[in-house]
Amino acid sequence: MSRYLFNARFLMRPLTGVDRVATELISATLAQCNQSRLDDISAIRPNGDIHNALERPKNLLELTSASKSGLKGHLWEQISLAKEDSNSWLISLCNIGPVLRKKQIVMMHDAQAFRQPLAYSRGFRTFYHQIQPRLGHRARSVLTVSAHSKRELEHFGVVPKGKAIIIQNGADHVLRLTADPKILQKNNLEASGYFLAIGSLAPHKNLKMLIEAANARSDQSRPLVIAGGGNATVFSENGLVPSENVKMLGRVTDEELRALYENAYALVFPSITEGFGLPPAEAMTLGCPVIASDGGAIPEVTEGASISISPLDQAAWTQAMDSLSRNDSLRTELAEAGKERAKRFTWNRAAAQFLEILDALP
Repeated sequence: MSRYLFNARFLMRPLTGVDRVATELISATLAQCNQSRLDDISAIRPNGDIHNALERPKNLLELTSASKSGLKGHLWEQISLAKEDSNSWLISLCNIGPVLRKKQIVMMHDAQAFRQPLAYSRGFRTFYHQIQPRLGHRARSVLTVSAHSKRELEHFGVVPKGKAIIIQNGADHVLRLTADPKILQKNNLEASGYFLAIGSLAPHKNLKMLIEAANARSDQSRPLVIAGGGNATVFSENGLVPSENVKMLGRVTDEELRALYENAYALVFPSITEGFGLPPAEAMTLGCPVIASDGGAIPEVTEGASISISPLDQAAWTQAMDSLSRNDSLRTELAEAGKERAKRFTWNRAAAQFLEILDALP
């Protein structure tokens, strides 16, 4: 039987979207393995402290060991990790792995560094432009999270046509969280009394358009609440100004985010493009209605279960929020449709697909 070594560098940093995917997919995969198979699986991370170790899955931590190398970050990944346990299949799930390693499975979540290069620093995009295409061609297997991402990776020559295999993300991790409703009291929010957006300054997140659309509503009784992406000062410096009708909460905990999802009138998700679109999947899992962009992979997630709008049509976003505010029955229909749609986005399902891919390796 083959041996597998997970690249666990993601344990050394705060949980981002791709890090969550790696965490949940590995943990769900381990849960489906019998003991004999677990004996052939390990994970390695750079030397140092794991970030928020108490919040990481126990089964992942138990199989993870620290590297003896003194290198950190990209240098550790490209140099030290490339040499680790060369007889094992190395599995890198966060876009990047050591380009010198051929016996490797790598998951590339999107082609944003190529589609939206100006959204990233020069150093970041230069690194990705140099490393990802080489890795996409050299690695034995490439995984991605949507048909849209597969097309984009092929379009930019990052991955040869037909090579990438799709494993859609799960979203049911939100069901393990205990909602923290204090976030509502802290910000004077009421149940069903606000529209929720998940914020970031990245241009493709399209928040400037959404704020302008929200400010143009005829019904201002429900504010637009933006969670994440930095504090109000950071947003203001980039032309995104809070007001009576637009509240910016800054970063929130996972528990606070669950409370925000469950009490929002709807999630509004206006991204111009996404490799997957985890917030709509999380919202639907929790019964939160969704108004979503039709950009990128988002329709693959929300198909038939959301109000779908062009991310470029500001007037349509204003109208959608106004119309939904007057239509509680439509809101109920969207919530039910979303919960049904979200049943396909589970980590157990993703892990089962992943194990089939591992079983097919030579």
